[in-house]
Amino acid sequence: MSDVRPAQSNHAAKPLIVLSFEGLATAAVGCYGSSWNQTPAIDTIATGGCVWDRWIATDDESAAVMQKWFADQVDHWSQRYRDRGQCSGGAVDLITDDPSIGRHADCFDRVITLPQLPVGDTDEPADDIESTQLASIIAAAIERDSEAEPWNVLWLHSNFLANRWDAPRSLFPIDEIELPSREAFEDVELIGMPNDEVIDEPTLPIFDTVAVPRQPIGDSVDPDWITSWMRTYGCQVRLIDLMIEVLLQSIGVEDPQVIVVGTNGFALGQNGWIGHHCGPLRSPEIRVPMIVSDIGPIRISGPTSDQTMVDLLCQLADGSCSLISPAAWVKTDPSLEIRTQSSRARAAVTTPKWFYVRDEDEQEHLFLKPDDVEDFNDVGRRRLDVIEEFDI
Repeated sequence: MSDVRPAQSNHAAKPLIVLSFEGLATAAVGCYGSSWNQTPAIDTIATGGCVWDRWIATDDESAAVMQKWFADQVDHWSQRYRDRGQCSGGAVDLITDDPSIGRHADCFDRVITLPQLPVGDTDEPADDIESTQLASIIAAAIERDSEAEPWNVLWLHSNFLANRWDAPRSLFPIDEIELPSREAFEDVELIGMPNDEVIDEPTLPIFDTVAVPRQPIGDSVDPDWITSWMRTYGCQVRLIDLMIEVLLQSIGVEDPQVIVVGTNGFALGQNGWIGHHCGPLRSPEIRVPMIVSDIGPIRISGPTSDQTMVDLLCQLADGSCSLISPAAWVKTDPSLEIRTQSSRARAAVTTPKWFYVRDEDEQEHLFLKPDDVEDFNDVGRRRLDVIEEFDI
């Protein structure tokens, strides 16, 4: 990994880099308690920053979330960043691989939309990180930084987690995992087994498909199959972590403010599915990572709407963060309700104590929060009194 920095660069006193990702799940991020994946660069940002334990998406469509963040306003966060610091007039730029995002980004001075790599049946993961879809965004950001025109905000957004899993599988090393051998069956006739019955191949420890899965979990599924998909997804998140490290080492500023945020999550079996935006809506798909550097260390445990992002960006630009003050940290509004729009649910509401969802088939579900992080224990039938309180 190169640690070469450009000789000169023009920046605001504290420029902002935002890295947003469609399909980023808290389950695979170290600072959110992941026991099976490692994200040291993100964890380092979190160590001296603010981590929102329950940052809730108000729409399960990524473009809808970001459109609200980018909507024109009289006193918009982007203009505040243009006017701030030693670099008044510094640009606010967006680099993305999602054309649907760029169409609603008038608040940016420049929008660079990179072409998406197609996904074919024979595609294989990249041999190196430089060949991945995400690397093209990072390279474009480094190139933008080397230009003479100063910038105050670089916003990088990728949807590769929802579209193309091309991370080199070597990023998630599989050590000493022994697959079941079929040698024992070659010369032995098993009692009660027809001679023409085919014995299933053992599950691979990690999958090499580039296509993002959209698969239901059957009742008799092999647990190793789920674990293998988790490793494969974790490999993609490790690519994000590594690319963040490359970016921060390569740009010409030593200490930018950094935001890492998900616009929606990913199902890793919690809703009976493996995939993005599939199966019944559950909170792991709308509770997403949100981390801001240099304003901590602090964790905000209560639920926070993603629409807080606009006010937060305004405050960061002004150098004041009342949304992350000790008073805000300890404040809990028991009446708070965050509603999420989704084509896969009739209703979805997050409160400090509960996550309530009514599926498309009108079945109601209730999960205790924050204890039941992954929506494993549906208590709806035992707490009909709570369900009746949701006026939906």
